[in-house]
Amino acid sequence: MERNQLLIKKLTILSIREKSAKTVNFHPQRNLITGENDVGKSSIIKSIYHSLGADVHFDDVWERADAISLLAFSYDSRDYKILRSRNHFGLFDVQGNLLQSFDSIIKGLSPHLAKLFNNKLQLKQSQTNQRIPVSPAIQFLPFYIDQDKSWTKPWDSFQGLGIFSSFKRDLINFVTGIRPNEYFLLSERIDELSTKLITLRNESGVLNSAKKEVEKHIPNASFNIDIKAFKKDIDQLLIKFEVLKNKENEYRKDLIKQKNKEVFVDNEIALVSKSIREINKDYEYSLNELDREITCPTCSATYENSMVSRFGLLDDIDTCRDLLSDYLEEKKTIAKNVAKLEGQLNLQVAKVGEITNLLNVKQGKVHLKDLIQNESSKQIKEIFNRSQSSYSAQISEAEDQKSDLEVSRSKLNNKDRKDSILSRFNSLIDIFLIKLNVHTLNSEGFSDIPLSVKSQGSDTPRALLAYYYAILFTYKEFTTLPLFPLIIDSPNQQDQDASNRNRIINFIFENTPDDCQLILGTVDLHGVDYKGNTISPVTKLKLLDNDEYVESYNEVAPLLDLLQSSLIPHS
Repeated sequence: MERNQLLIKKLTILSIREKSAKTVNFHPQRNLITGENDVGKSSIIKSIYHSLGADVHFDDVWERADAISLLAFSYDSRDYKILRSRNHFGLFDVQGNLLQSFDSIIKGLSPHLAKLFNNKLQLKQSQTNQRIPVSPAIQFLPFYIDQDKSWTKPWDSFQGLGIFSSFKRDLINFVTGIRPNEYFLLSERIDELSTKLITLRNESGVLNSAKKEVEKHIPNASFNIDIKAFKKDIDQLLIKFEVLKNKENEYRKDLIKQKNKEVFVDNEIALVSKSIREINKDYEYSLNELDREITCPTCSATYENSMVSRFGLLDDIDTCRDLLSDYLEEKKTIAKNVAKLEGQLNLQVAKVGEITNLLNVKQGKVHLKDLIQNESSKQIKEIFNRSQSSYSAQISEAEDQKSDLEVSRSKLNNKDRKDSILSRFNSLIDIFLIKLNVHTLNSEGFSDIPLSVKSQGSDTPRALLAYYYAILFTYKEFTTLPLFPLIIDSPNQQDQDASNRNRIINFIFENTPDDCQLILGTVDLHGVDYKGNTISPVTKLKLLDNDEYVESYNEVAPLLDLLQSSLIPHS
């Protein structure tokens, strides 16, 4: 069966803080990482997954190194490099060109890798209950047996798996082929439609409640009359209303003009009256100061107190009196105009009664105003009914779509296929249990592929190893999903005796498929003959080497610059 394969080629770990580094090269088939405890075997393995966004547990010493990791790998005949610096990721081609950068695993890296590996599995996020693309940890979970948890229970090798709720059954069905990619695509669409239906039904319920509340405050539409019968009256109403409105506006404009003019004339009258009073004061003062120069008490001007001057003051008074007469006459005219305009305006306002009369025109026993109210009520109810019909149509359409998708999905949930896969899995695990010398457990009673296998004491790690390999072989036989490296860390658990330690290592080498890259981390081989790529860290508590720093730095630093530059917002 044709499938793509991911191969790990090289891992570079760089600590700029400690000026140290480590580079490890991998063979496309068999790789053994061996050495004493605390020399960094697990750190190499964990750094592979850490680079790919599947988080693992590092100790405090490693965390303080603030290591940057660069992983070279191939997939689908293409070479890639992925750089991780803290929670920032950069995916590069083999020439070092940045293909994509990410500052989030779940929102960025996860969907990108899922698309790259053609993994359609979507799992429900615990917080939102919405299906999202699986994380890198979920994708690599069937292929990683870690030293911390995997030898006591499966499907728990990585940190952060709690982001997905109850994922194990979906994952097992997916990786064994019981439910293919298409099943989960349909499940995603069905979930979307279920959410849409909940929203539509809630909104429809709110609309229905609003309709009932509004109907309490509007008249009942108790009759149906052809509106055409009232067309003539309605036309008259509209014409008269328009005429009234135009006339009223004209009268208001003219009235405003006259009022403004009246204000101007009143100001002029006040000014002229004041001038007359002031000139009279000047004239009386001149009569008392004969033949002397006098100073005007109002303007402080000095002039000769002569007969000519006194006659001049009298002329000014007469001129002002004439002007005042003119203004008084004009004020009278304005007052008449204002009174006339106010009367005309009041008359126009009174004509509103004609509209009221039109509203009281009857067609049979129905008043026109009653008809208008009746029609308004009907329109309001019609709006509600149309909206309700729209919701009903949308709900019906979504229900039909969901039903069709459920039928399609049920066809993929084929019982015969499931039984065939389960039968094959049971045969495989029985064979592997025998090979691993586990006689306290078999597949009897497995009506489904179990989430785990239960055994006791030193049998547990061997039983779990049989379980993992049964899953792997079922995966290869019944799916076309990509093949990832099988990475096994520290298989000698629970104080295995010498024969079982030898049996475990032999089992791994003999039963790992030839087309599956193997990376095995162990203290020793317990007498098993091995010829292949061997990685042997030796320094206790110090995997990274200062001598490797410069070369690794020169490789990593340019890529790190590209990644960081891509993450800086540009205005």
